Formats: sequence, structure tokens, C-alpha cells
Amino acid sequence: MYSFKLNNFRTICPGHPQENGRTASGIFGAFVGVNRERILRLASADQHLTNHTAEFARPEILQVSDGLYMAIGYALANSIMIEGKDEIVIVDVTESYETGLAIMSAFRNITKKPVAAIVYTHNHADHTYGAKAFIENDQNPPDIWAHESTNREFIRTFTANAAGYRRAMRQFGVFLPNSVNSGIGKMLKYGDGKATIGLVFPNKFVNQKVTNLTLAGIEMSIVHIPGETDDQIGVWLPKQEAFLCADDVYKAFPNLYAIRGTPDRNLLQWVESIDTIIEYSPQHLVPSHTRPVEGKSKIQDILTAYRDAIQYIHDQTVRYINQGMDVIDIAKKVVLPESLRTHPYLQEFYGTTEWSVKTVFTSYLGWFNGDAVDLSPLSKMERADRMVKLVGVSKLLEQAREALRAKDFQWALELSSYVLIMNPGHREATEIKLDCLTSLGSRQKSANGRNYYLTSAFELAGLVDSSISLKKNRENGIKILPIEYIFKALQVRFKPEDCGQVTTSVYFVFQDSNIHISLIIRNGIAIVKHGECLHCDLVVTTTETVFKDMIGSRIKAITAYGSGEIEIQGGAMNFRNIMSCFERNK
Repeated sequence: MYSFKLNNFRTICPGHPQENGRTASGIFGAFVGVNRERILRLASADQHLTNHTAEFARPEILQVSDGLYMAIGYALANSIMIEGKDEIVIVDVTESYETGLAIMSAFRNITKKPVAAIVYTHNHADHTYGAKAFIENDQNPPDIWAHESTNREFIRTFTANAAGYRRAMRQFGVFLPNSVNSGIGKMLKYGDGKATIGLVFPNKFVNQKVTNLTLAGIEMSIVHIPGETDDQIGVWLPKQEAFLCADDVYKAFPNLYAIRGTPDRNLLQWVESIDTIIEYSPQHLVPSHTRPVEGKSKIQDILTAYRDAIQYIHDQTVRYINQGMDVIDIAKKVVLPESLRTHPYLQEFYGTTEWSVKTVFTSYLGWFNGDAVDLSPLSKMERADRMVKLVGVSKLLEQAREALRAKDFQWALELSSYVLIMNPGHREATEIKLDCLTSLGSRQKSANGRNYYLTSAFELAGLVDSSISLKKNRENGIKILPIEYIFKALQVRFKPEDCGQVTTSVYFVFQDSNIHISLIIRNGIAIVKHGECLHCDLVVTTTETVFKDMIGSRIKAITAYGSGEIEIQGGAMNFRNIMSCFERNK
């Protein structure tokens, strides 16, 4: 069985509590010098998940066909090189500048031809954040191709960055001392504060179902195949009979819903996209995660099983919805038929049937399950308060201990959580909850589920503090974001509790980019508009660099004003007061 190695734990997990010599029980006592054997025993992994690591265990370059290469094992995602007569095309660039450099160095052992173009199959970080490593001449950079909706997806992602980041770090197990794998790749090598964001925004876009192009002298078709994301595109190479299928297919159950937090994914649209791939009858299937597949018959079998599984989950979920069943009950009832459940490409190493059912439910009916009890439910705090008053802390803990002994981990987890909501830091409740999280995590076949449970346990034990790396990643991200994205993010950081009565407007003039933006505050909201403002209360003239430093908390507005880096018409103190209406980076 897989187990944690603890020898380098402190260097990996920030916020490690200092040992004080006292004996502590509970699963994570091992990390403060006690009960080491227990943690090694309980923090195990599903053997099938462990074996799945062989799919991407080591960094390697695979030759798929003549002029077609895949870099696998370097990062969470693959990077693909298509070699033309005089130039090359790169499809997907992985999640960081560092992993991109390692891949580009390996590609350079094959050819020294310049990069003519980069293709982003979709907006996710593990496919886009390593781009700068593939741009070897800043004065003559390659075109970057993407779907026309990709930039809108970037905006959506950056708007909810903090919540998405924390949940993604849990899902991918970034802060675990040793992660088995991430289900579709070895490990996400981004987010720990050590990786560099190398995102470059696309400048060429496709908006048709099929766009025929010649890049680097290579004939190809860019095919819109919405699935895991709406902006998903695949690449068809007729010469090699190869279809680069992005994240619509990989060797794991599809992530029809990502627990890191994503909009509902349209399952029927995903099915239609796989049907599109089937129509091309590829000899080579080249995914952006896991290994390539060769052989038309084998590929047709994989694609057929994949699309049938997705449709099955959709159809049966809707069937039970129409019978009036609750989402939790449907999630327990829908099980794939054995022919699909046992298929090697549908093993639940990544997504799960249970999570998928829930996303189908919400895509049709939204958050309300139809039961009037849940129309305006108690908050977690209110429910915990009433439970404690109803039976008392002692009884809750007694029942939690019994449930834990009976391996009813979910019930024990819920009971101990009631106590901790009302009494944060309660020692016995903490130990019970840690045991439950670790036991549940160890029983997950899905890497996402395992990583999420175990990282949650680390957080509860005070062994993980993601805020440090979140701050660093946010600061790095601000540097590369278009200024328009930053203003969009400001809208959701406005504090109406402090500034709900404020009505004002600020006109920003960015001299280095010649971009003009107006920020209007009224009725407890902030509104961003582009273009000149003739009647704004304040006029702020500066550069994007200075403004980004202000937003990233690297300099204060009043300091920039004093140094002449920012000009303010309408009063520096008024501007400072306006900016104080927005949440700052913590």
C-alpha cells in the first residue's frame, strides 16, 4: 500500500506547528513527533490508483508518428510538438514556465526548428501557463491560437481566483508531502509559490466548427469540440491521421464536474464532440493527458465507451429527476453498466459517477432540490448551534467515537464538525475529524477525492497554509494580466458594508498602453466602462505597471502619488478613500 514519507514534511508544508514535547493522540500526531506508525498505516492509497501512476511515471518524449511527438510525465498535462519542414507547432504548454523549459529542452534534442505557432486547446492553467518557455524570440513571437471564447474563460477564472485556487490546491494535492498522482497526470507543478506563471494571451482565434489552417507548412484542421470546457478545440492532422483530442478523452473517468469548482459541464455537448472525433476515424488519438493510442479499432472502442458512459449518466440522472428523486439519492442510484464500469478508460481515477450525477441535476434544476425544507435552510453555524444545544458536546463526541469505531466515517465527520464549528480547536473533535478525513481519503479511487480529503486534514491540523503561495501567485498573475481583467476583478472585491453610501466616479488614463477606463461606484456596486469619461469626479493618470503594483500591494497609492508616479485630479485622499472600498490582498 502507498504511504506518506515524512522525512521532508516541514519543507513541504508551511505553517507546521512547533513541537512542545507533549503527547498528542490522533492521526496527525505523527507530524509533531508522535504516533508516526498510525499515520503511515492510515494514509494509504487505493492500489489501482497507485498502479495508474505508471501511465505517466517518468518524463519522456514519445514519437506518435512521423513529425508528431508528445512530452508526457513532465507536468500534469502533455505538450505536443508537430514538426513541419522548416518550423514546428506546439499544442499545449503545461502549467508553468519551469515545466515548459524542461519540455522545450527535450524537444530541442529532436529539432532546432523555430516555433511558428502555439495552440491552446483550452483555457485551463495546465495547458497555458508555460507558454513563455516556448517563445524563444521575444521580438518575433509565434502566433498563439485559441477558440474565440478562451479570453472570456480567462476572465471568469481570474474573477473567482482565490476560491478556485484554494480548492484546486486541495484537488491536486499540491501541498501533500507525497501525492500518489493526480489521476490524469503525475502532479500539478503549479500553485506552491515556486512555479512561475508564463501565460501569454492568444492573438489568433477560431470561431467555426472546423477551421482549416496551414501552420509551419502543416495542413491541419482546428475542430471545436466543447466538453470539459466550452472553448475546447482539437487538432486533426490528415497526413498522420492523428486527432489531438485535448481533454475530451483521457485514460480515466472524465471529470464531468471538477470539485475544485467549475460551471456545470454540458454532457450532451461533450457526447456530440466525441461523436465528431469518431467521424474522423483516427489512426492515432493524442490526448493532452495520459498516453497516445494507436489503431483505428482500439480508438473507436475507447471513444464509443467514453461517449456512451457520459450519455448514460446524463440520461439516467434525468430519468430519476423526472421521478422526483433527490440529488443525493440519484447519485447513489446511478451506476454504470458493467461493460462500461470495467472499461480501462472509465476507471474513476479522476472524475466519478457520483459527482457527475450532481452536476447533471444542477444543470437542469439549479441548487434547489425541490424539498421545501431546503428552500431556506439553516446555516452551518445555526445547525451546529442547535445540535449542540439539543444533545450536548459530550453526546455528539460519544456518537462520533462510536461511528468512527464502526468505520462510519461520514457520520463521524459530520458529528465532529458540529462540535468544531461551535468550539474551534476542540482537541478530541479535531482528532476524530482528522481520523475521518484521512480514512475517507485513503479509500478514494479518485485522485481528486483522495487529495481533497487529505489536504483538508492537513489544513485542519495546521500543517498547510495556502495563503502564502496564494499571495505570491496572485502577485505574479497581476503582472501579466491585461489591465481590463484587473478592473473586472475589482468589481467583485467591492465592500458595500463600508462604502454602500458612496457615489463617485474615477477616470483612469494609462499612459503606457493608451487605455482609458472609468470606474463608477453607486448603489453598493462598482461598474467598469471603457473609453473617455467627461464628467468623472477624479482623474488618475499613471502607468499599468504602477497601478498593478498598487493592486498587488507592492506600493501604496499615497506613496506613488508622492513620488510622482501617479497624478490625481480631485484629491489624493479622495482617491485613497475610494480604493479602500476594495478588499486588499491578505
